[in-house]
Amino acid sequence: MKWNGLKRGFSISLLACCLLYGCDNKVDGNQYVEKKVNIVTVTEYKPDENMVEKVKEMRKNKKSDEPLYKVYKDLPLIDVHNHQASEFPTSTYEELGVDKTVIFGNISEPAAMNTDRLAWDDFKLRPDLIYPSFAGINIYDKEGIKYTKDNLEKGYLAIGELAAASTYSPVVSILPWKGEDPTSGNLGEIYNLAAKYKVPVLLHIDPPGGAPIEGLKMALTEHPQTNIIFGHANVANSPDRIKELLAKYDNLYIDFFAGYTKYDESSQYKLKDFIPLMEKYPDKFVFGTDGGFGVGYDNAVNAIYETIDLLTPDTAVKVAYQNYQKLIETQPPTITQMNKIQKYADKIGNNKTLKLNKRMANELLFR
Repeated sequence: MKWNGLKRGFSISLLACCLLYGCDNKVDGNQYVEKKVNIVTVTEYKPDENMVEKVKEMRKNKKSDEPLYKVYKDLPLIDVHNHQASEFPTSTYEELGVDKTVIFGNISEPAAMNTDRLAWDDFKLRPDLIYPSFAGINIYDKEGIKYTKDNLEKGYLAIGELAAASTYSPVVSILPWKGEDPTSGNLGEIYNLAAKYKVPVLLHIDPPGGAPIEGLKMALTEHPQTNIIFGHANVANSPDRIKELLAKYDNLYIDFFAGYTKYDESSQYKLKDFIPLMEKYPDKFVFGTDGGFGVGYDNAVNAIYETIDLLTPDTAVKVAYQNYQKLIETQPPTITQMNKIQKYADKIGNNKTLKLNKRMANELLFR
């Protein structure tokens, strides 16, 4: 009874404190942070409407012998799929004009938890160049769900690449936390968290047919608010099969690994074979290099520019950066981020109003 009374007394005192001074959600245990900074959530995405005309001008001024990465140097480019956490080739990155990169390292194994941390460290050092993702999720253990939520609260901007299914990849098929299909283990709970935090989920799925794709269809249907990116979906896959998926699922995005189609000898298609599909679904494609797997990073980026050069200006702008940028800029700040900001109120300025999304909150805290 005495303990119950103490708990009631604490609750009343806490309520009074909140009413008088304002307070935010929990930080640790029963500690609350007094609100001194007014945070306004901003999740509306406004693309640069002038970029299409800029692309037209770039093409108008293009010289026949000029490398395409120089022709399109003023067109922002996002690489949504890169495993080079802590080993990112900054000089190559800058030379080839890749403006933002989604960084992670190992995937679907214990070692990935370490490279997840390295990706975050990269982000802290270069927030203007990097979007941090994480892939060290044990989908067969409840700790994997906690790990996911903790990282999303911390400020990670994406989930994946996760090995949702793999039979033929010599690397991915032997990973301990690999799924049998995109509904395996606790992936459903991971998708729910992704929807709550509005982050995209990048999945490795091979083969791109049979049970793995049936599982992808089920995941897309059961989690309509989760944005799922089919990683390197063009690998060993046809435009027609990708088209069938895009025609049915609004929450599906296609990570187009142009380097594979252009440079891998096993590719049965050419870049031009995918252009009609991109033009039909311009809002659903993004570019990834897979860190240059099998073809080299330089080739992977150059193949992206070759694809851009084949697209209409409107579609080129969307696929190059605006589709993924929208997935980032529409993420709200987390409770953890907002509480940390309150702790720095004296440095930020008491009673100051800040308009923030999740990315902005990260960058403010780094400063």
